[in-house]
Amino acid sequence: MLSPGTEYLLNNGDRHASSKLKTKTYCWFIFVFLLGAVVVLIPALIIILRKAKCSGPVPPPAPSAWNGSDYLSNSDYYKQLTTIHDFSQIHNLRLDRLSSPRFHPINGKTIIYLRKQYHMPDLNGSSTTLHWIDLETNKTVQLTRPIWGINDQQFYWTDSKTILFLSNRAESSLNQIFQLNLPDDVSAIGNFLDPIQITNYPLDIDNLVVNRQATRLAFSCQVYSNLTIQTTADRQATEKASGSLVYKFDKLFIRHWDEFMLGPRHHPFIVSIERDAKKIFRFKSPPTDVLFGIDSDSPTRPFGDAKSQWSFSASGNKFAFTRQHDETSAVAWSTNLDIFTVDLSTTNPQPICITCENLAADTDPSYSPIDDEILVYRAQSVPGYESDQFKVKFYNSSNETITLLNTWDRSIQVATWSNDGQTLFFEIGEEARNVIYKFSNILSS
Repeated sequence: MLSPGTEYLLNNGDRHASSKLKTKTYCWFIFVFLLGAVVVLIPALIIILRKAKCSGPVPPPAPSAWNGSDYLSNSDYYKQLTTIHDFSQIHNLRLDRLSSPRFHPINGKTIIYLRKQYHMPDLNGSSTTLHWIDLETNKTVQLTRPIWGINDQQFYWTDSKTILFLSNRAESSLNQIFQLNLPDDVSAIGNFLDPIQITNYPLDIDNLVVNRQATRLAFSCQVYSNLTIQTTADRQATEKASGSLVYKFDKLFIRHWDEFMLGPRHHPFIVSIERDAKKIFRFKSPPTDVLFGIDSDSPTRPFGDAKSQWSFSASGNKFAFTRQHDETSAVAWSTNLDIFTVDLSTTNPQPICITCENLAADTDPSYSPIDDEILVYRAQSVPGYESDQFKVKFYNSSNETITLLNTWDRSIQVATWSNDGQTLFFEIGEEARNVIYKFSNILSS
């Protein structure tokens, strides 16, 4: 039997062993904790470093002032190349974009067109300007001053020496209507011409069409269907100042393609114009919203444009436009577009639908250049079928509508009148090409 002293020594040894076990357990806990921290922190650190590497430096702000060294013409750029290399996306972006050529309205010997140039050091900006070319001498003149971020667009000859166009050159940076007066000899211009601002609305002007006599024009702004341009701008300013916006949707569309349908609509405004003593155009009266109170767009979204969907008659006293029946949610599954005409010679012009019996698409009205009662338009016949064939309809307000080339198996993309109103030119897609057909003697036929 063990003595009391021996028992004491054994108990003391047990306590010593227990203390060593606790210390060892504590060390293991610290080791596992640190190992876990390393396992978690190293991947996080790698991700942070990779993000920092991928993000790169903060991009410079978009340039504003035009600097000649920022732009190198295509010919100068390719002349300086000394080695052959692949055509890259950068080369594609540096190519100037030429668009919207329009012939001189009288002699057809000169053309005005748009030219878009990119800011080549970083491609962080562009400028679109008006240019003139003499087709006989190939002499070119840049009419408007290039400024990074400034873009001229949608221009019209009103006569041989005057251009009306849209631009964001206004002090507000909003798209407004401008006038450009050409000298007798455009080829002798040594500096840029200074445009004259015609409008100063608190909203962007999105589209512009001028009639042949330059006595009326139509433009569009995005307005609330029951508000004017000014009251729409006031409402938007109030909403922005509130700092908190909540939208309630009670019909479709909520979102269409890449934009939410938040209320404002593209409405056409029509106004009579005249020149003052200085030959500057001015509005004779407040513009008329021909879709006031109607929750619809003209031009239609997202691909419609005024050039194809609006048309003034030969005298300028009538106006035709395309709009979609989108007052209800049925717009989400319907392809129905309709054409409306407005008699501008009346005191209170009201749109009249001329295609409502067709539940498929009717679009792109184009008045005859010699007869206010005649227009042509493109139409489909199968409702809800976006790929249906487009045929051309011939509308005469005093007779029934007829289909031109009814048995043709081609889908017509564009129909354009000749100046004498006797011929139509059809642009169609044929065997992977765009081709033009001529349909003569249309009135006698």
